Amino acid sequence: MGMEVVLVPFHLARLGDRLVGMDAYFWPSLEERYRVVLLVQPAERLSGAPAGGCRLPARVEARDQVEEIQHLARERIPRPRVRRGRAWRSLAWLLIPVKLLEAAGLWDRVEVPEKAYALALARGLQGLEPLGETRYAAFTRGGDGVLLPVDEGMRRIYSELARRDRGYARAAREAACRG
Repeated sequence: MGMEVVLVPFHLARLGDRLVGMDAYFWPSLEERYRVVLLVQPAERLSGAPAGGCRLPARVEARDQVEEIQHLARERIPRPRVRRGRAWRSLAWLLIPVKLLEAAGLWDRVEVPEKAYALALARGLQGLEPLGETRYAAFTRGGDGVLLPVDEGMRRIYSELARRDRGYARAAREAACRG
């Protein structure tokens, strides 16, 4: 009894000396736009043009993806929040280097918002050059009907997306090959 494999398209791009793929199907579905950076994956996790199988269509152009990443990279990164903070702690991120906070055992009290991580990642993704090539990632449905990648590294990221982003969760339940 085999599971249905759905092939999700990824636009290939060069980032320095590395190749990455940008998810071309789920990209437009994310409610929180900064999360698109999570849809950029190492090309090693993708395959060429697989024979047969159920292929989803690309729903975004590679140039538009690169422009959105560049726009995110220009956004101001939100500052960390400090849990149960005294006033001095709220300034700690400005005044004390991270290594000193870690050494003092205080770093675990500093919360860096998810968006701050995403925007920092977007800055690292500046310079993406689309190659005009498409590769695919194999996805299968989980018990809850959400389409998730077969690749374990990608699966962890997309599972977290399904938990946090209603737009992705909805699209991953509704995605189906037509025709």
